Amino acid sequence: MSTTTATTEENVLVARNPATGAEIGRVRTTAPGEVAGIVARARGAQMEWSRASWKARRSVIDRWRRILSRDAEEWAMLIASEIGKPAMEAMGGDIISTLDAIRWTVKHAGAAIADRRIGPAWQRMLLMPGGRLRWVPFGVIGMLGTWNYPLFLNAPPIAQALAAGNAVAWKASELSALCGHRLGESLREAGVPDDLVAVVQGGPETGRALVDAAIDKAMFTGGVENGRQVLAALGARGIPALAELSGFDPAIVLPDAPRGSTVKALTWSAYVGCGQTCVAVKRVYVVGDPSPWVDALASSARALRVGDPMSPGVDVGPMISSRARDRLRSMIAASIAAGGRLHAGGELVVNPAGAYLSPAVVEAEVDAAEDALAGAFGPVVVVRGFADEESAIAAANRSPFALAASVWGRDRRRADRVACQLQAGLVTINDAVTPTAHASSPFGGRKASGHGRTKGPIGLREFAQPQVVFARSPGGFRPHLYPYQLTPHLGRFFAFYRRIFHSPR
Repeated sequence: MSTTTATTEENVLVARNPATGAEIGRVRTTAPGEVAGIVARARGAQMEWSRASWKARRSVIDRWRRILSRDAEEWAMLIASEIGKPAMEAMGGDIISTLDAIRWTVKHAGAAIADRRIGPAWQRMLLMPGGRLRWVPFGVIGMLGTWNYPLFLNAPPIAQALAAGNAVAWKASELSALCGHRLGESLREAGVPDDLVAVVQGGPETGRALVDAAIDKAMFTGGVENGRQVLAALGARGIPALAELSGFDPAIVLPDAPRGSTVKALTWSAYVGCGQTCVAVKRVYVVGDPSPWVDALASSARALRVGDPMSPGVDVGPMISSRARDRLRSMIAASIAAGGRLHAGGELVVNPAGAYLSPAVVEAEVDAAEDALAGAFGPVVVVRGFADEESAIAAANRSPFALAASVWGRDRRRADRVACQLQAGLVTINDAVTPTAHASSPFGGRKASGHGRTKGPIGLREFAQPQVVFARSPGGFRPHLYPYQLTPHLGRFFAFYRRIFHSPR
């Protein structure tokens, strides 16, 4: 039996448990030809929604949050069975984080996108009028969702897009089709107007149809290769996009880092979600001798209990599919062929049905062994040693990926100095992964890891456009208008103005 999490059979997605390979449900797919009509109906619903008061929008969004909270335990079990995460991990990393993010939107979105006055300040001498800054919706947001955090990486952006007055056409990942279906049901129960949020199900063809549809902005979460194809197609039509792409996150371990607590934190940060987390630690750069750290990380990885997340005491579940597992094994083999040394894991766990792979630790001394694992999405971490922090910083910044990074050590001043030199959208000190759940902090990457931000006021404004309205009374004194010869003193006034505000120093 295939352990691919979803297969397509006669216009349905067949969802399978990656831990057992068993079928757990079916969802009707959306034919590519249906997508244009779905987006058109969303546009009609958006026009009325955009005229609703913030109080009315907030009421619907908060009702949705309370429904998700009510069903939290059911969501945890669904994520465990469809994605393969332990239920406790699903609760903390997906559900609670989602509820917090939506709660932020309910409490703060109204103020974040409220109208603001722009005064003329010193330009009043130029008879400059005051203005009003407004945040207006784009219209229809096309979202291509991801599977690894089926709630946290999808529901909060939907809530923020709605808060800003948009409609949403959201393609759920085919690898989390049941979660996508359940999310759609929760939106309907919350009273989200018909057609305002359309859940689109299907494979790549359906995703391409959404990209080609008459959307006003797109949001893509996923891998670099697919993301660049999506961004190229959108860019050719002038459609703006928000993109959160892959990471290959470094952790710089300074000489004074306490080994016991740091290894424990790095182990979790590397293998949470079976390493299928965009901000998981993938590169551990030790300033000094890496050998003790390699041994400690390998011992910690071997101690993890791998198995069916429905079983008690399991730390790490399966990968999302046998295809993903086999790809990662090939990358580990390529790293070893390039000079890397495998100290733990990378082995198939004895279970013929599940997509299991034991957590791997690879030691690398050359770039080639590390580069073979670039973009790896699974339970593997590469460890390297560097003579000084400058070399470690240079190696961290050498990668085209720049989503998150971390620094570990007792000396906070030194750690902060290193952190400020790292190229990443998020940098943490003595922590990793968990700060991405901060409800008001913007999240996103640099370089190949994407552009734009989600969450908080900056993320909210990704779904709204600034518009400034200037108004003045008709007529009145405006000496700068044609014909200039009627205002002979204007040149002297400009010279006086420059002398007051712009005289060279």
